[in-house]
Amino acid sequence: MIKVNEQYCPQNHKCPAQHHCPAGAIEQKNAFSAPTINKEKCTDCGLCTRVCHVFRKA
Repeated sequence: MIKVNEQYCPQNHKCPAQHHCPAGAIEQKNAFSAPTINKEKCTDCGLCTRVCHVFRKA
C-alpha cells in the first residue's frame, strides 16, 4: 500500500505524480492540498514513489 507523507509535501502546486500514475489513483482536492491515494484504484506499482519523495510504500 502506498502512503502519503503530508509533512514533506509543499502543498503549493498541482501534484506532478498525478500524471505518472497509470491507475489514476493519486487525487488532490486543489493545488494547495496534499495528494491522497484512492485505495480502490491503486495497484501498488510504486511508480509514484520514484517520482516524488512524498510517496512511500507501507
